[in-house]
Amino acid sequence: MTTLISPSAKKGRISLSISQDVLDRLKSHKADINLSAETEQLFNTLLNTLENRAWVKCNADALVAHGQSIAKTGLAGQEFERI
Repeated sequence: MTTLISPSAKKGRISLSISQDVLDRLKSHKADINLSAETEQLFNTLLNTLENRAWVKCNADALVAHGQSIAKTGLAGQEFERI
């Protein structure tokens, strides 16, 4: 599941420590990179990954059981039942 970021969403501030080497390299690309937007998108991607992993961990038993059912019957669920 991908979360879309609304451009009109309320914005907050965050303080980050970034390597001076990286900052020096960014200077020449300042006009090409929207650092706030790129960072927000990166955080959103990281959070989606973490939330997905947590969901899988929480539902691991059900996922395994469902996988075993598919392997046994060849069916992925009622929507695929063949009469």
